[in-house]
Amino acid sequence: MPDTPAEPMVQIQGIKKTYSEDRSLFAGSAPALTAIDGVSLCIEKGEVFGLVGASGSGKTTLGRLLLKLEEIDAGQIRFQGKDISGLKGAALKDFRRRVQLIPQDPYQSLNPYMSIFDTVAEPLIIHGIRSSEARRQKAAQALDAAGLSPAADFFPSYPHQLSGGQRQRAAIARAMVLSPEFVIADEPTSMLDATISFTIFKLLADLRKTQGVTLLFITHDLAAARFLCDRIAVIYKGQIVESGLSEQVINNPGSDYTRALIKAQPRFSFVNQ
Repeated sequence: MPDTPAEPMVQIQGIKKTYSEDRSLFAGSAPALTAIDGVSLCIEKGEVFGLVGASGSGKTTLGRLLLKLEEIDAGQIRFQGKDISGLKGAALKDFRRRVQLIPQDPYQSLNPYMSIFDTVAEPLIIHGIRSSEARRQKAAQALDAAGLSPAADFFPSYPHQLSGGQRQRAAIARAMVLSPEFVIADEPTSMLDATISFTIFKLLADLRKTQGVTLLFITHDLAAARFLCDRIAVIYKGQIVESGLSEQVINNPGSDYTRALIKAQPRFSFVNQ
């Protein structure tokens, strides 16, 4: 018998998200905003999938919907074959352990009053790892994997004592400490210069290989998507206008919007490295 096809990590079917009118005494009412309009995507286990679009395209909103930080208005999101819309209690907590976020801004995502050890170990406490030795070991492994090594040297540090690149590595360690299966990286290098950004891209690629994590890479940067992603989808005004293998989409764009994004992109030196 032929092998049964592997279940996709994430299946998105016709989802919509609309923000209601904003009514006020002085401003009157604003029309409803459709942020996500009938998006369908499939993200395979083990791949790096890029979601590319300019500011206001809906890409971050889509990420928030996948994280279940907001609820969809229509359609369906399935994680490893299961609809996430009804998750509550222990099932929702387990989902949050298995799906993690690498945030955009390392300057705001790390609590300035928490040491790097406490920052990375906090998710372990939330998810029931009571042993202090186990937390220390897992936090050290996560920091080492993120390139902050030896981890013990960084444990007592605070965010203001780290460079921007080191802060983002700490944020990545926090996201990876629970060994998630699916990670959403939302513009993870937008606050960093091109050289440091390249080291973060290489780190994400290494984590994909060594830990088998599936990545959704949200970006406005087609050069970065080309370097990191197996496949990409281009989003514009809440709709997917094009998707396919990264090289195929970038070398032979099928939509005017994709061509405009390509034309607007600087050609960073790391693309062909």
